[in-house]
Amino acid sequence: MWKEKKNRWIPIRCLIVMAVFVILLTILGKLFTPYYIQDTDQNRTFYKTEKNTVDVLIAGSSTLLVGLSPLELWENYGIVSHTRASTIQAPPITWLNIKEAYRYQKPEVVVMGVTCLFIDYDYDKYEPYLRRGLDFKKLSADKLKAVYEVVKRSDSQHMADYIFPLLRYHDRWKELQWTDIYNLQYRHDFMHGQYPIYRTEKIEARDRVDETVKPEKENEDSWSFYKEIIEYCRAQGSEVIVVNMPDDRWTYGRYLTAKELTESCGATYIDFNTEELLNETEIDWDRDFYDPRHLNPVGAQKTTRYLGEYLIENYPELPRNQCSSKTADIFNRDLLEYKNELNEFEKQLISEN
Repeated sequence: MWKEKKNRWIPIRCLIVMAVFVILLTILGKLFTPYYIQDTDQNRTFYKTEKNTVDVLIAGSSTLLVGLSPLELWENYGIVSHTRASTIQAPPITWLNIKEAYRYQKPEVVVMGVTCLFIDYDYDKYEPYLRRGLDFKKLSADKLKAVYEVVKRSDSQHMADYIFPLLRYHDRWKELQWTDIYNLQYRHDFMHGQYPIYRTEKIEARDRVDETVKPEKENEDSWSFYKEIIEYCRAQGSEVIVVNMPDDRWTYGRYLTAKELTESCGATYIDFNTEELLNETEIDWDRDFYDPRHLNPVGAQKTTRYLGEYLIENYPELPRNQCSSKTADIFNRDLLEYKNELNEFEKQLISEN
C-alpha cells in the first residue's frame, strides 16, 4: 500500500520539477536577452498603455520607425497613436505587431508599411533583427504562429530558441553585468514607439521619374502576410492606410504595384515618394534625412503633418482629444521631453548653416 501511494506521487513530482525548470528558463531568459532601447522599451510601453486608447496604430519597418511621430499627431491633432515598428521588420513580424495589438487596443485606423513587398527577405541573415522583433513580445498563440513562420523560412533557427531565449543567449553569461539586471526594470518610452535619429545627411535629389515603366513584380510570400493583415484589420472595423516613406529604393514600377495590390484589398495607399507629395510636404533633400532611406525628426514632422491632415479630413469620427485624463497627462508630459530634444536638434541645424 505504501509503495502504491509513493508511486502515485511520482507523476506529480515530475510535473513540479518540470514547472520549476520552465520558470527558471523563463526568468533567466529575460536576464540573458540583450536589451535594446529601441525595441525593449517600445514593446514594454505598448503593453503598459491604457487599454482601448490608441486611435491610430503604426507598424512596419525602420522607415516608419523614424518617419512618423505619435507625439506630433498628439500635439497638432489630439490623436493618440503608437508605433510598433522595428529595423528590417519581416512581414511575419508586421503581422504579429498588428494582430497582437488588437488584444489591447481597438484602433480606428492602422497605418502600415510594406517595405519587404519587393525583396526576398533573408531570414537567416537578418536573424538578429527577427530576434529584436520577437524576443520582447508576450507569449501568445499569435507569437507562436509568427515564430513558426520565421523558423519555417530559416535553415538555422528553432522554435524552442524563441520560446525560451536562454537557449539562444546562454553563452552571454561571460558578458553579464549589473546593467543587465538594471535593464530588467520598466522604462517608459516617451516617444511612444518612434525612434528619432538626430542627424542630417544631404541627399541627392531624385531625378524626374519615368512614368512609362511597367509595374514591378511583388514578392508573393511577403504580400501574403500584408494582404492577410489588411483583411484582418478591416474585418475588425479598422480602416487601413498603407504608406511608403521617402526611400531611395523607390521606383515608379513599385509604386504602381503597391498601389494596385493594397487598394484591391480596400486599403488606402499613400506614397510620399511621388513628385506630388514630395512637393506638398516640402521635403528638403539637404535637411530632412539622416541617410538615403530614412527621415530625421525634421523630415518626420512634415510627413506626420500630412498624415494628420489626411486623418482628420477623411476620418471625422476619429476620437480626437477624447482619451482619459491619465493618457492625456502622459502624452503632454512626454511631448515636453520630445520638444526639448527637437529644439536642440533644430538649433544644431541652424548653427551648421
